[in-house]
Amino acid sequence: MAVSKRGAEAKSDPVHFNARIEGIDYDVLDDLVGYAVRRAQLSIYEDFAATLAAEDITPQRFSSLVIIENNPGISQTKLAEVMGIARSGVVSIIDRFEKGGLVERHASDDRRSYSLHLTRDGKRQLKRYKKTVLDHDHRIAQALSGAEKKLLRDLLKKLCPLPGA
Repeated sequence: MAVSKRGAEAKSDPVHFNARIEGIDYDVLDDLVGYAVRRAQLSIYEDFAATLAAEDITPQRFSSLVIIENNPGISQTKLAEVMGIARSGVVSIIDRFEKGGLVERHASDDRRSYSLHLTRDGKRQLKRYKKTVLDHDHRIAQALSGAEKKLLRDLLKKLCPLPGA
């Protein structure tokens, strides 16, 4: 996420992201894959945030819930690795979910870690979030055909290949 008015102050002073501003010469930036991906990501993130603002769900929080649901008992450390964030960031996310009654921490064999599980309410809420996120995804990709969506996903996967691939 960009360090600008996208943080805490964005709630009181929203800034609309313009992916392309008329009259601006972008020079070499127009040729950079990374720049194009980042601009698209910012635009998509803005729509996601607006779509789920009332739920206080960010892409990171949504992804965390999906990973926990599909990997019951995952440790906080493994979740941090999967999410690509610091363990302290996961602790903060899980604290929020635990207070909201969405996630439970269970003691594991290793006394230093916890296994994570969605609560009944967490499963119910996530089902609702998934529908909203799928609607958001359909809306932001509506200019693409089904084949183009698949091609885009496949091409993006090539930019971050699996280790050893």
